[in-house]
Amino acid sequence: MHPDIAILVKNQENVSAEWRDKLHGVEQRHYTYSSPLGNIIHYTLQCNTERVRSTMAKTNATPTPVKCRICAENRPSDQLFIEWIAQPSGNVFDILINPFPIFPAHLTVVSKSHRPQHIDAQDIQDFAFYSKMAVFFNGADCGASIPGHMHYQAAPIECFNIVEDAQKCSLGENLTDCASYIQGLERNVILMTTNRSDNAMEKFNALMQQIHRTDDRMINVLVYWNESQEQFLWFIFPRQKFRPDRFFAENEEQRLLISPATAELCGVIVTPDINTFNRITVDDIHTIISQS
Repeated sequence: MHPDIAILVKNQENVSAEWRDKLHGVEQRHYTYSSPLGNIIHYTLQCNTERVRSTMAKTNATPTPVKCRICAENRPSDQLFIEWIAQPSGNVFDILINPFPIFPAHLTVVSKSHRPQHIDAQDIQDFAFYSKMAVFFNGADCGASIPGHMHYQAAPIECFNIVEDAQKCSLGENLTDCASYIQGLERNVILMTTNRSDNAMEKFNALMQQIHRTDDRMINVLVYWNESQEQFLWFIFPRQKFRPDRFFAENEEQRLLISPATAELCGVIVTPDINTFNRITVDDIHTIISQS
């Protein structure tokens, strides 16, 4: 983690007990699942009532003309930030502590200007190198709770189960010169690698063309800088649908309130609902992720 971000985290926690105790009372369970290829897949299930807005957010809807809660003038008065300028684009972002965290040191990286959710692969790669954290993007129709204002999120790399799980998997046929599907994780995920000198946007756009995607509205992404390999590792999830069938179950006993976004696809399953948390099984989790 960059020292400036570590200072921001500490200063925000010192503002009040409310900021310091955001993850207090969050329950977690850990599961393992053995895939047909023999890979062990790790899931962390989290009951986090503060995430209800994200889990239940409307999708494919016309944006409601209300104040954007991540625009600078509408944020809580005690929410601190540091400014960061992406290179070489010059795009300006505010780095914030997420007020509804899933992870310790959970950041939201907010465009200074109010513009629609869209991935700039060069910017996200630059932030991954600067922060030394895992940076993730939720497409406008698959997890972005504020699709009207461009933002990324970030958290410590070790928070994401997929980082370790993918190391034991093999790769399929090349999609581009730097991207292949990962075999054995039981979900639709592509591994892309880039170097610091690469034009990440060109690499990303070439991949999108190869998989016949014309926009990023149904794309989830996680990227981090691998120091030992001296390259960026990208986990890219082309989505088929956002919410699983059981999210919409009429029978309350069958309903599971989980809306898979990047965190879930990377092995951290979040529900704001204690009933879902208590009755879900590892097979349910696996089905939800594989349906995504």
